[in-house]
Amino acid sequence: MIIHVTEKLNKKLKLGPLTKVDTQTGAHLRWCANLFTAQRVQYILTTNASSLFSVVMYGRGITDENEYLKQFLSFLGEHLAELNMRMFFDRIIAPNTGTFTFSKTSDRSVLGSMNDMVKACKMMLEEDDLSPWDLMKEINETPYSALNGFPREVFENMPFKPRG
Repeated sequence: MIIHVTEKLNKKLKLGPLTKVDTQTGAHLRWCANLFTAQRVQYILTTNASSLFSVVMYGRGITDENEYLKQFLSFLGEHLAELNMRMFFDRIIAPNTGTFTFSKTSDRSVLGSMNDMVKACKMMLEEDDLSPWDLMKEINETPYSALNGFPREVFENMPFKPRG
């Protein structure tokens, strides 16, 4: 599993110098992560590079890669279960959690979409007092022009290739 992190998040997690990793991996196993602040609260946005399906979680208390991975996998598994897509987690993601690679962020298209998500999250947080869970639901049900669709639907319809 590859997670491309921004410099901001790299600094927070103290990962050290990263290189660009272009290892081929399944579409469900390539993610990009960014740190942002809204109303003086830190959030971490982790987005699937192929579908833009995203997880939003608080950044507070996450100070290293182990805590980040634990929180990310927990939120992702719970969100997929709520959407009746837990099989993606159980059959594809969970079996690959033993091998994480952190890399520099390189895909400008995904970064652009993530920047749009951050702006939307900040706007929603200013208008309403939403939890990361509510933000996650909203952005996964928002259409993106880069997809010609909704992240939840694109993630659900990506080719299902379990490990093996």
